[in-house]
Amino acid sequence: MPKSQVQAALEGKYPKEIATHIIESFIEVEQNYRLEKWKTSELDAGHFVEAVRRLIEHELQGSYTPFSTALGSFSQTVLARYESCTGAEEYRILIPRVLYAMYCVRNKRGVGHIASVIPNKLDATFILYSSKWVLSELIRLANSAAPESAKELVDQVLYKHVDLIWDDGETYMVLDSKLKAPDKALLVLYRQDRLGVEDLRTKIDYKNKTAFRKILEGLQTKRFIAITADGYCKLSPLGNQVVENLILIT
Repeated sequence: MPKSQVQAALEGKYPKEIATHIIESFIEVEQNYRLEKWKTSELDAGHFVEAVRRLIEHELQGSYTPFSTALGSFSQTVLARYESCTGAEEYRILIPRVLYAMYCVRNKRGVGHIASVIPNKLDATFILYSSKWVLSELIRLANSAAPESAKELVDQVLYKHVDLIWDDGETYMVLDSKLKAPDKALLVLYRQDRLGVEDLRTKIDYKNKTAFRKILEGLQTKRFIAITADGYCKLSPLGNQVVENLILIT
């Protein structure tokens, strides 16, 4: 997502402070989703919801709660208050109801509080694409006078990143053919740590056993992985950092 362009688009209509908080919290949601940190991604959605609620206050009431002051819980009463205001239905009804659904998932599905449902990809995906829709709608509303420009930005916000690993239970494949074997090995270990050497070699489809062993020894020398005495590979904290940087730039 072109952060500076989205920032400029939102600032054309909304206060800079609100626009900045919305964009930064959206980026946190998206990045943690790509890193498969489901709980963190869903928690970040709380910041996004709070930032957009302030935007709604600004549009419907002409002022908004300072970021230094807590908004309070999001409830049906709050929804009814928004709906009773005068103004565009996007701010009164549509966006608030999407935000409320996001808020409920974040608070009632084992994210912000202990619950029977633990944070998972399904809920995190709902959170991500709900935030994409809300941000896209805000861009559209802020750029109604330039619909083509708004469409280009919206398309980039809605862009779907392809998972780097395809694992459907039957097929396992690292999809980015440009990645070199060391990076593929680190990526697989990030998804499923503590794998046997042969299992790891199979997952990245590397043919030469001797050469692959040398690759792993090189990664161990760099302190990216550890190879245990019984032949298992473990990703180190340093290796974890390397993989996360790789995922975010790919």
